[in-house]
Amino acid sequence: MTDNFRLDAFEDEVAERFGVLPNFFRSARAAPELRQPLWGFAKAGYLDNPMPALFKERLFVWLSRFCPVRYCIARHVGFLLGYGRPAGDRQAPLQTLPEVLALLKLPTPWRRVMAEVYERLESPATPLAAWPDAGSAPEEWVFACAAVAFVEPMRSERARGALHHALGARRFELVSGFLAFVRTAHYWTMLHPEIELEEDMQRLMREQAELRRLLLEDPERDRNEITERLREELEDLRSLHERRELAKAWSALEEKDRQKDRFIAVLGHELRNPLAAIRAATETLNLLDLRDPRVSRLYERLDRQTSAMARMLEDLLDASRITFSKISIQAEPVDLHDLLRAILTDQEPRIREAGLKLECRMASVPCGVRGDRVRLRQIIDKLLSNASKFTPAGGSIILRLATEVHTAVVSIEDSGIGFDAALAARLFEPFTQLEQGLDRRGGGLGLGLAIACHLARLQGGSLTGSSDGPGLGACFQLRLPLASLAAPKQARESRPAPWPEQLCVLVVEDNRDVADGMAEMLRLDGFQVTLARNGASAIGGARALIPDIILCDLGLPGDMDGFAVARACRADPTLRSARLIAVSGYSAPEDHARARSAGFERLLPKPLTRESLASLLSPA
Repeated sequence: MTDNFRLDAFEDEVAERFGVLPNFFRSARAAPELRQPLWGFAKAGYLDNPMPALFKERLFVWLSRFCPVRYCIARHVGFLLGYGRPAGDRQAPLQTLPEVLALLKLPTPWRRVMAEVYERLESPATPLAAWPDAGSAPEEWVFACAAVAFVEPMRSERARGALHHALGARRFELVSGFLAFVRTAHYWTMLHPEIELEEDMQRLMREQAELRRLLLEDPERDRNEITERLREELEDLRSLHERRELAKAWSALEEKDRQKDRFIAVLGHELRNPLAAIRAATETLNLLDLRDPRVSRLYERLDRQTSAMARMLEDLLDASRITFSKISIQAEPVDLHDLLRAILTDQEPRIREAGLKLECRMASVPCGVRGDRVRLRQIIDKLLSNASKFTPAGGSIILRLATEVHTAVVSIEDSGIGFDAALAARLFEPFTQLEQGLDRRGGGLGLGLAIACHLARLQGGSLTGSSDGPGLGACFQLRLPLASLAAPKQARESRPAPWPEQLCVLVVEDNRDVADGMAEMLRLDGFQVTLARNGASAIGGARALIPDIILCDLGLPGDMDGFAVARACRADPTLRSARLIAVSGYSAPEDHARARSAGFERLLPKPLTRESLASLLSPA
C-alpha cells in the first residue's frame, strides 16, 4: 500500500508539472525506485534548467529528430502545441502548427555547410546578449551546433567551440546539461520500446497528415551516435572488403599483364627464329652471283616483305616495352642535319620508286639536339614511311628542318589522304588506324605513331600531327630541345673498317635453318665459319678452334644455355680474347643486361642482317 501510494504521489507530481502524465514516467514499474532519480535528472537538466521554456522545448523536439524511437519527438511536439505544458512551465508560450512544421523542416547539419554556421557564431566579439528567439536565425545556428555536439560528441570540437563563444561559459554548461538529459531520455525509450504514445498524441497524428509524415518518416531518425558508429563500422568493413577485392582484382590484372608480356616476348622469340632464317636466306641470295633478272626481283620481294615483318615485330615488342616502362634512351649529342641526310639516303630510293616527289628543305649547318640516335631515326623513319604509304603516286613529301627559340623542328608534310578531326583526337593512341578495305593496303598494326610519340617524350620532345581533312594531306612535327654539339667522342662517326681476311667465327645455334643461313651469309663475305648446336659442343669447338668471334644463341637446349657458354669462355684463359656476341629472339632491356653480365660484348636481336653483322664483326 505504501509503494502504491508513493507511486501515485510521484505520478501526480509529474502530471501536475506537465499538465498530463507522459507514459515515459509510467515505465519501469518493476523497479519503481529508479523513477525518482530519473525524475530528479529530468528536473535538473530539463524542467528546472534556467533556459527559457520555449527554447528548451523546441530544442528537445529538434534533437529528438535524431532518435530512432518516435515517442519523444511526438510527445514534445504535443507540449509545444498545447497538449501539456512546454518544459513543464505554465507560463510558457505555445506554438502554432505551422511554426512546429517549420522547426521539423529545418536543414540538419549534414545537409548544410556547417563552416558558414560556425563563422556566424564565432564572428561576434562578445556572446549573444540573450537566448535566441524562436524561429530566428541565431536559434537555427545554435540548434545546428547543438545537433552536432549531440550526435557526434567526439567529433564536435568546432561546434562546441562555436556554442561556447556564442552563449558564454554559463549558458554553454546549461545547454550541455540539457543535451545530457535528452540523450538519457532517448536511450531510455530505446530500451523500453513498449512505451506507447498517449491517446491525445495518437489523435493528433491521425488528424494532421503532414505532421504524422514528418514525425514518422524523418530520414534523420537513425542519426544517433550508436547507430552512426555501427554505420561507420559497417562502412569501414565494406570499404575494407572493397579494398581487398580491388587489391585482388589489381593483382589479377597485373598477373594478366605479366602473362601478356611473357607471351609477347615468347611470340617475338618464336617469330624471330623463322624470320631470321628467311632473312639470312634473302641476304645470301643477294650475295650469290645470279644474273637471272627473275632472281633479282625475287630478292627484292623477299627483302621488302622480311623488312616489313621485322618492323611489325619490333613495333609489337616496343609497344610491350612502353607499357612496362622498359624502353631506355641512350642520350648523346646528335646533329639532326647529318642524321636526316643519312635517313634520306636510305629512304629516297623507295620513295621515288613509289612514284612520289621528295623535297628536302634544310640549311647546310649543324643542328644539335641531345637524344638517342637510334630512336630518333626510328621516329623519322616511321613518319617518312607513313607519308609514303598514305600518299598516292604522283604526290609529294616535303621534309623540313628549322629552328625556333631553343627548339629544333623536323616537319614531314605530304599531299596524301589526310585524316578527319575524329582520328586526329586519337592519332597517337595504340592500335589507331585509318579505316582500310579488305585488302588492307596500308598494312601495319596501328602502333607506329604511338611508339614514335612516346619515344619523342622520352627525349624531352613532342610529336604532333595535323590535317585539314580527308584528301588534303597531313603534316607531322617532331620538336626537340636544341643542344650543343661540342661534346667529346663526337668525331667517332666513322664507317666500320674492312673485315680482315679469314676471320674465324663460331656460330652456336640450335635452329638448323637459322644456323645454316647465318653460316652461308658469313662464308660468302669471306669468313671461316664453324657451327655448334648446343653448349657443350660450343665449348669443345671453341677450345679447338680458338675463334676470333663467337656468335651464340641464348636459348640453347640441354643443361648449358648461352649464358653458361659465355661464363665458361670468359673463365678459359685461351678464349678470353674471343669476341662474344649474344644472338636471341629476346631483346628486352633485362635480356641485354643479363647478357653483358654473363660476359657477352653485346646482344644482337634476331633477325640478323648483313648490316647488323657488319657493325659488330668489324674490328672493335
